[in-house]
Amino acid sequence: MKKVLLSAVAVLAFTFGNAQSNQKGTMHVNVMGGFLSGSATSQGDEAGSTKDKYTATGAQFGANFQYGLAESFSAGIGVEVGTAVFAPKSIDYTNFDGTNIDLTMSTVKVNLSGRYYILNNDKYNVYAGPSVGFTTGKDKTAYGFGYDLGTEKTKFSGLNYGINVGGNYYFTDVVGVILNIGYEGNSLKSKQAFTDYDENDNLYSGEDTGKTTVSGIKVMAGLALKF
Repeated sequence: MKKVLLSAVAVLAFTFGNAQSNQKGTMHVNVMGGFLSGSATSQGDEAGSTKDKYTATGAQFGANFQYGLAESFSAGIGVEVGTAVFAPKSIDYTNFDGTNIDLTMSTVKVNLSGRYYILNNDKYNVYAGPSVGFTTGKDKTAYGFGYDLGTEKTKFSGLNYGINVGGNYYFTDVVGVILNIGYEGNSLKSKQAFTDYDENDNLYSGEDTGKTTVSGIKVMAGLALKF
C-alpha cells in the first residue's frame, strides 16, 4: 500500500510539474494585430530648428516567435508592419488656408524580445519582458490647397525599444489566443527630400535631415500557437 501511495504521489508531482504552457524547448508563434496611441516629435538638424509635436495613432500587424529557454523564460524575434497618422499639436496650418494636410508614416520593425513567465499553467500564462530592435519607415506629407504643391517624402531609420506585459490562453495543446499590452518608443533619424523654388523662381531639389521620436501605448491581440 505504501508503495502504491508513493507511486501515486510521484505521478501527480510529475504531472503538475510538467503542466506548463512554457517549458524548455517550447516554441511559441504569435500572429497579432492592434493599435498604437501616443505622441511624436520631429526636429531638423539645422541650427535653430524648432521641435514640432504631434499626437500619433495607428495600426500595427505582426508575428513573433519565442523559444523556451527554461520553464520561466523564453526569447525570440518579431516582425511588425504598421501605419501611424500624425495630428499636429504645435503647428498651426490655418494660415495656409489649406483644404487638406495628411501626415502618415508607414513602418517595418524587427525586434528581439524576452519573456519572464509570472504565471505558467498548462492552459494559460502571464508574462512580462523587454524588447529592442530596428525600425525603418517612410512618410508622405501631401498638401492640398485647391492646386497641386506636390509632396514631401521622408525616410526614417533607428532604434525601437519597449516593455511588454501579456498573456496566452490555450483552447487546446496547440491553439490559443494572446493579448499583449506595452509601451513602445522609437528614436529615428530622418531624411526628407523636397522640391522648392528659389528667388528666381527656378525649381530645385534638396534634402533635409533631422530626428524624429514616436512613442506610446501599444495593444495587440491575436492567434497563439505552441509546439
